Amino acid sequence: MRNKDLNFFKGRANSILFIFFALLTLLVARFFFLQVVKGTELKEQRELNINASESIYPKRGRIVSRDGFILAEDIKTFSIVVDLEQKPDSNAISLLADIFNKDLSADEVEVKVLNSLKFSTQETILSDLSQEDLAKFLVRSSELSGFSINESYKRNYDPHPSIFHILGHLGFINDLDAEYFSQRIMGYDENLWQKVGKSGLERVYEQELRGMHGKRYFQRNARGNRKQITGVDNFIEGQELVTSINYIAQKKAFDLLKGKQGAVVAIDLNDFSIPVAVSVPSISANDLSGISSQDYADLLNDKQRPLFNRAFMGLYPPGSTIKPLLTIFSLSEGYTNWTETILDDGFFRFEEERRVFNAWKEGGHGLTDLEKALVESSNPFFMNLATKFDKNKFIDFMQSASFGSVLCSDCYPHQYSPLINDAWKQKNFGKDLYKGDFINLGVGQGYMLTTPLHLALLTSLIAKKGEYQIPHIVNKQNQNTLLLENKLSDDDWERLNNSLIKVVYSPNGTAFRVNAGNLKMAGKSGTSQVVDISSRAEYDEVRKNPLLRDHAVFIGYAPHDNPKFAIAVVIENGESGGRTAGPVAKEILEVLTVEN
Repeated sequence: MRNKDLNFFKGRANSILFIFFALLTLLVARFFFLQVVKGTELKEQRELNINASESIYPKRGRIVSRDGFILAEDIKTFSIVVDLEQKPDSNAISLLADIFNKDLSADEVEVKVLNSLKFSTQETILSDLSQEDLAKFLVRSSELSGFSINESYKRNYDPHPSIFHILGHLGFINDLDAEYFSQRIMGYDENLWQKVGKSGLERVYEQELRGMHGKRYFQRNARGNRKQITGVDNFIEGQELVTSINYIAQKKAFDLLKGKQGAVVAIDLNDFSIPVAVSVPSISANDLSGISSQDYADLLNDKQRPLFNRAFMGLYPPGSTIKPLLTIFSLSEGYTNWTETILDDGFFRFEEERRVFNAWKEGGHGLTDLEKALVESSNPFFMNLATKFDKNKFIDFMQSASFGSVLCSDCYPHQYSPLINDAWKQKNFGKDLYKGDFINLGVGQGYMLTTPLHLALLTSLIAKKGEYQIPHIVNKQNQNTLLLENKLSDDDWERLNNSLIKVVYSPNGTAFRVNAGNLKMAGKSGTSQVVDISSRAEYDEVRKNPLLRDHAVFIGYAPHDNPKFAIAVVIENGESGGRTAGPVAKEILEVLTVEN
């Protein structure tokens, strides 16, 4: 019996020893794994737990007008947030809800506190505090343990809707933004920035405006709460952008078009900067701050398209405003001269295709030379010219006038005016250009489309006798002077200028109703067809629908003896360029030339 008991105890002791050594082996192996294999990694992790950092975001740079108005700036805002270093108790939660009872309930505060503690994120309880609300909090701050005030910046824009399309707006970063900026900003880190420029100058000059973030280093205690700051990398505030926008003229242009749909673009001929670029209708950029997805969708679906930048993106047939440019081409290539005449009886008969094109004036203009064709806007004269155009020479000429090319160095986004050639027509219609196409092109209709920005640029190169530069709003990135292909003599340029003066000041001129007075203005009016009209009766019928009426177009420059500004105005469904768009151009040029 004793031997049995002894053997039992020996066996049990051996089992215990085995288990002990097994556990010891596992423990040693674990220590070896943690100390040797994972030692470096764990050390680094511990360092991260003890030593941490947070980004310091700089104040975004201001955007100001040339005449000194602040168009956009960051303003300091205050928010109540959960303090992660100290858990708010029930008394603090109740008191906070009582102080701000109009905006908060105790249940809402408690939910945010629990979320903050659960996910270790600093939840915002109340944002954009007024000075009064900030004072309320600070007075009772000793009783509100677990809550603190967070300072940040909010983008604030001048509320006038005229500047929205120029400045653009900020929005939360997405994958497309990250791809865009990573290709343009060295060392771009999408994780550092919540909001970026979505359009306009805010997007083009994102790097300059946002500055450079800094860092604040600190240590945490055993509970993970901040213990002390150990170092700071200073931030660099964003640069201030001084634009070429004339705020007074910009507002004036918008107000003149209020209630309509259209655009105005003006160019300073001294440096080819843009003092006016207006698209109507529009909104204030402040309206997009914190906008709901539904409200934003409503804006996108609005039939008036207030988010669409007509000045830079809208494509319109230039109508008769293209005639000065085609005059330059026709004189250069010898298709006409200042003495050649045709009989304008109100029709142009294209015998090759047995087609008849109606002129805008019943009965026509009678015996017409080039000057009269410009002043009174004879379509048959220019249709006849267009049938003589050599296709390749025409395309080369239009290309030299920036068709199919960049029209601005920092207008974002902006649309190119299409270069109409065989490749373009093949792509869109599956056939090459033919002679009949040029009849419509010769009067700025058919396939020819331009933006208001491009119309202003074309006006500029006419005013500057074929010389121009790529326009800009902030930085003049292209210093090279570009040349329109032409062979005009000084006398040709002078006669063209005189013809455009007569458009405005002669009683027979299509823009005589502008009443330019002492402005010394030269220009050309036009209408841009919305629908194709083949007869007078059809035209009268179409006019009954306001949305099918012709667009009113006008280009001009002043003073005509020493041009300083060029302008283009497009008013959708405005019908008469001289009667509707011309007076708008006149009033804006008056503001610009007086201030200059």
